Amino acid sequence: MMENHFRKPYNQVETTRQKIVFILAFGLFIFLFLFLFKPFGLATIISRSQLALSLGFGLVTIFMLIIFKFLIEPVVIRKTLTFGKSILWCLLIASSIGVANYFFAVIIFPQIFIFKYLLLAIWTAILVAIIPVSIGYIVTFNRIYRTALKEASISPDEILWESEVVIRGGNPRNEYKCNPKCIVYLCSNDNYITIFTLNGETINKTHLRGTLKAAELELRNNTSFFRCHKCFIVNTQYADHITGNIQNMKIKLKIQGLEVPVSRQKASEAARKFR
Repeated sequence: MMENHFRKPYNQVETTRQKIVFILAFGLFIFLFLFLFKPFGLATIISRSQLALSLGFGLVTIFMLIIFKFLIEPVVIRKTLTFGKSILWCLLIASSIGVANYFFAVIIFPQIFIFKYLLLAIWTAILVAIIPVSIGYIVTFNRIYRTALKEASISPDEILWESEVVIRGGNPRNEYKCNPKCIVYLCSNDNYITIFTLNGETINKTHLRGTLKAAELELRNNTSFFRCHKCFIVNTQYADHITGNIQNMKIKLKIQGLEVPVSRQKASEAARKFR
């Protein structure tokens, strides 16, 4: 049976900087496209108004993208999208931009509301958006492909393990010895750290007085541990997949449905590791 690519997970984790660059680039593209090529009757307008109108459409586009990227997406999208749903989401954004630009044109050129022209504006926005959106998908997939090739070249045998670690959390008054392969994750709470270890099918908890930063240094010779959050270190050997987006990302573990949170600063790195 042919694989359905539209159902594949599409984890595009964007930092705030990447969102801002995308929004500005998209708005600039709309402005230049309209001003240089003058489609949809723009060529019939006097030259002075062509610049102002093209700039206005570009600014409206930027305004709508800010609303979607910073206000709506963090609330609406709380889990990993498939490729197909990601395309539908882009179509919804483009349609909304078309609606906003139509009402902008109605304000600039006072006229009565005509539903047919609203639909035309939506269709036009979708057609214009195809170019930058397609370029964005190509760039993203190339980045995912290069990352996958790089990670595939690393053999699991290259993961370094010690036969035993001693975790003190920087406090010489307590210590915990164990095989690092048994550690599922560590978390901190104030001046204490909790070590979750696997014994058969049972999760054991060990509490120590100390800091997670010190524990991270004590585990540094075991390359499978990942500091995914200021309060969490996870053993990637027990990680299954990631859920959510940059705002509420979590690492789903293979054991008992456990989840470990990922900070916004570590979201991009986590997406690369567990894509």
